[in-house]
Amino acid sequence: MGGSSFFESVRQLDVGFRGHLMKVPAFYYDGTATTAVFPARYAGLRRLVPDPRFVPARLAPGLGAVTVSAFEYRDSDIGPYNELAISVPLCEPYAGANLPGRALLTALSRRQFHAWVEHLPVTTEIARLGGVEFYNYPKFLASIDFTEPAGRRTCRLAEDGEYILTLQSESIPALGSGRIQLFSHTWMDGQPQGSEFKINALETGQSSRPGMATLTLGDRHPIALKLDRLLVSRRAIHVQQLNRFEGILYGPDHLTLPTLAKALRGEAFSESTVEVDAAPAPVRTRV
Repeated sequence: MGGSSFFESVRQLDVGFRGHLMKVPAFYYDGTATTAVFPARYAGLRRLVPDPRFVPARLAPGLGAVTVSAFEYRDSDIGPYNELAISVPLCEPYAGANLPGRALLTALSRRQFHAWVEHLPVTTEIARLGGVEFYNYPKFLASIDFTEPAGRRTCRLAEDGEYILTLQSESIPALGSGRIQLFSHTWMDGQPQGSEFKINALETGQSSRPGMATLTLGDRHPIALKLDRLLVSRRAIHVQQLNRFEGILYGPDHLTLPTLAKALRGEAFSESTVEVDAAPAPVRTRV
C-alpha cells in the first residue's frame, strides 16, 4: 500500500540493530486499534512508576486508570505485526493540578495522551528488538490474536501458550476522523524516556457507555495476576476504536550516549539486502 500525504516532509534515517535495518521515524501505513480504559487502585499505580516525574492521572479519590490497547498493524516499515499495550495514563505536566478526572478529560479533548508503558508484547522479533534496543520499551514476544465474533472485536493475549487476557469490545460506529498524539513514557539509562506516536485516524469512534469493553484475565500468568490486583473493575469506562489509521513513530526523546552508541554500532545495510520477517519490503510511492 502506498503512503499518503500524512508522511510527506518527514525524513527517515536508517538505523541498524543486530542484523536488522529499521527506519526512524517508523511509518505505519495501515492499522486498526482498540483502547479500553479501566479504573484501578491509585496506590498500586504509584508503585509501578520508577520516578516522581511519572504521576498517574487521578480518576477519582483513590482511583487511577489502566488502559489496554490492542493494535493490528497490517502494513508498516517493519512488516505486519500485532501489539498489545498495558499502560497507565499520566498527569502531564507532572507538576500540574492532578484533580480527579482532569488529566483524562484534558487528554480526550486535546487528543494528546501521555502514558507510562508497563507491558508491550508484540508478535515479531524485529518489532521486539527495535523497541527494546532503541526505546527501552517493555516488549516481549507473544501470541496476539484478533477475531470479530457476532460484531464484537476480540483480542486474545498469551505467552508461550500460557493465557494472559482477552479484551473484548462492542463495535462502535466509526463516524469521526482526525489527528491523535500518543506519548509513551519509559525509563532508560537512569532517566525518563519518551516517544511520540502520531496517528492520522481515518475512521474512528468512541463511547463512554459502561461495559462497552470487558477484560477477562488468566489465573496464572504474572501479568494477569498484576492486573487482577490493580483493577477495580474489568468493565471499561471508556473505549476508543480506530477502524483505520496511519501512524508515525518518532525516535526517543532523549538520545543518551548508550542509545547513540547502540545505533552507531549498527551495521550499514542497503534496502535490497534487508529481510523483514522473511518478507521483502514493499516499494513505497509518496502521493
